[in-house]
Amino acid sequence: MLVKLRECSPKAALALGASLAEAHMKYLKESVAGGALKPGSLVILDFKGIKGTNGSYIKGTALWLWTCGNLSTNGSQALSPPRHRADPRPYDLYPCVTGLAKELEAEFQEFFRPRKLPLLLAREMGQEVLEEAVLLGHLDPALRFTLNAATQKQRVTAPELYKANPNEEVTVTAWNNRLNDLYALRLLRRIRAGRVWQYEPLAKQITWE
Repeated sequence: MLVKLRECSPKAALALGASLAEAHMKYLKESVAGGALKPGSLVILDFKGIKGTNGSYIKGTALWLWTCGNLSTNGSQALSPPRHRADPRPYDLYPCVTGLAKELEAEFQEFFRPRKLPLLLAREMGQEVLEEAVLLGHLDPALRFTLNAATQKQRVTAPELYKANPNEEVTVTAWNNRLNDLYALRLLRRIRAGRVWQYEPLAKQITWE
């Protein structure tokens, strides 16, 4: 699903504040709550035409989506009822942004890096899988290595990574933990294949900034 924020009501070239974020996300939230989006959907927030933003707006849009997706992977933690109607719910969504001007990209970096959270910036769009993306925010080196390995193969399991990286002192269990962490961070999709999980990246090519 692509959400063109510049066309959301009320229209604004400056995306500032929690109230505007709530208004711009209204239709998306109603669609998600009503089941219009299937589990595992990629939701892309398009900032094309937006000349400026701030932390409050990012918190109410991109971070809200990211937190919803993360909550969907947290088991019992996701059962805690939200205290406010604007609070995130456990929805199996994968957030992404696109159309960021340089100033907005810097704003997103400053927002996500201190929180040690990653977010994909789509450079070239696709359908369910992006053609090319940039990783914004933070991702520790071990998870970066694992994400890069998964992206090269496009679909991978922990035993396959273990066999493909004999020089890495990483057990199958540790590979599985890393892949599961990337799934929780909304950077990999997960599919049951018999007794193992298969993981797929959201983009065919991912670069770092």
